[in-house]
Amino acid sequence: MLRFVRLYAWTVILLLSAWVTAGAQPTATAILRPDRIEAGDTSSLWVFVSGVGPQPGEVDFVSWASLIPSANILTRKSEWRRSGAQWVSRYTLILFDSATLELPPLAINLSSGTPLNTNPLKLRVLPVAGDAEIENMEAVRDISREPESWTDYLPWGAGALLLLLLTIWMIRRVNRRPKQVPIAEPISPQPLVSPYEHALKLLDDLKRRKPWKHGEAKEYYAELSLILREYLENRYRIPAQESTTAEISGMLQSAGFPNQLVAVAIELLSRTDLVKYAKSTPAESIHEKSLEEARILVVKSHNIKENTPDN
Repeated sequence: MLRFVRLYAWTVILLLSAWVTAGAQPTATAILRPDRIEAGDTSSLWVFVSGVGPQPGEVDFVSWASLIPSANILTRKSEWRRSGAQWVSRYTLILFDSATLELPPLAINLSSGTPLNTNPLKLRVLPVAGDAEIENMEAVRDISREPESWTDYLPWGAGALLLLLLTIWMIRRVNRRPKQVPIAEPISPQPLVSPYEHALKLLDDLKRRKPWKHGEAKEYYAELSLILREYLENRYRIPAQESTTAEISGMLQSAGFPNQLVAVAIELLSRTDLVKYAKSTPAESIHEKSLEEARILVVKSHNIKENTPDN
């Protein structure tokens, strides 16, 4: 009976996800990660387009021209790729001047001829430590030099001659020694950040920023969905970022994902789909609850996997 109830619940969730995706209106969402950088650092711009079939055209950065020079957009023509029922494109920005930039919406060209606008963004560029010390330095004063004389170069000549003699002596001494075969020391591998640690770090950053408190609930759920899909793809080796929620449900059961957490993962991804595609606005308590459920899902799936002996 319990197995029948679970099967019925999954069927309802999958049908609801497919209905939401089919009836979605064209929307565009932009996310900056991170949105606080130091001058000279880079930030990644993620652009999501949903509700369109053909691949979108180029992203028009004309509205940013007065704030970010075109040379500071390192990838002007990024490739679009499918991520479930939406198109995703990534760009890299670099900023050198400290400021708080209020970035207006970007226009995305569509095959239908009507451009699609993203949401506005905010990017804070912090000054590099040490700028204040340079500003407080005194002005450079002129130096009064004495007339040059050939005797001024005697110490330099004596030093150069001494260095030459020392170099010749060292070369002869080295040549008389038997050559030794160098022993290569093993290079210790650099520690890699696991998908589990990476996902928790991104979730902590999302909790710190609380985008929904700034009227960015849709952007918040888009980023939450991206973090979960990235974790599932890197941890369980499935194409989660390029698959729909319905496709992910089938892949998790054969990828070693804990069976008791499959329904939780699908319900959480379906909730993000409802906000991204159907433009629903959950209560504020649901925002924090979704974030906490995502964190528990990552921790439990990691602990169960780590504590399961290999066959």
